[in-house]
Amino acid sequence: MNRIDIVYGGRPYSLGGRTVASVQEELATALAAGRPYWLRVNSGEGRIEDAYLLIAPGISVVLVNTKPNNNGADVGPEPDNAFMRDVL
Repeated sequence: MNRIDIVYGGRPYSLGGRTVASVQEELATALAAGRPYWLRVNSGEGRIEDAYLLIAPGISVVLVNTKPNNNGADVGPEPDNAFMRDVL
């Protein structure tokens, strides 16, 4: 199962069953709409505790893909697309 670790406000959160690309697309769509957006994540370690992160321009969010591919290498965005200036 895919898991994405998220760092927000210096605290760790996670999302299960998602890909980095799907979360990036969700956040980009939310930011393009020009409205604040609440992203539901897990804040518990070992148990599910819902938390909601405010997504808006100027708020830093870090996504970390923690699921390796079949070769043991990390899976993530292509280097050219890793930092999309219009989304950050």
